Amino acid sequence: MRGIRAAALAAVMVMAATLPAFAHAKMVASAPKDGETVAAGLSQIEFTFSKPMRLTLMRVHREKDSDDVAPSNALPASFTAAASVAVPPLAAGAYEVSWTAVAEDGHVMQGSFAFTVAEAGGAAPAQ
Repeated sequence: MRGIRAAALAAVMVMAATLPAFAHAKMVASAPKDGETVAAGLSQIEFTFSKPMRLTLMRVHREKDSDDVAPSNALPASFTAAASVAVPPLAAGAYEVSWTAVAEDGHVMQGSFAFTVAEAGGAAPAQ
């Protein structure tokens, strides 16, 4: 009986040790960071992923006038752990970025973050 318990415990420990290998990729950082206030003229949105992913959709939405900001360049075509997308210099206001990416294993991941662009001179815009 003791041998069966030891074997079962060993099997559970081996399975638990391999679980992180099967974890899905995710966004681990962005620039700007979620909730951050940045200087006027921001022109780059950056993503850092836990594993290589291919960014397939990025929407930058300005809350004040409900407009979307189109990227200035194409989204990266390859799988990468870090992606940077150019946007026209952003006017002061609150923005939300939503994104979709596919991992090398085919899993589709989505997320969003928000930030504020300050008025020229550094003050946060009135909401």
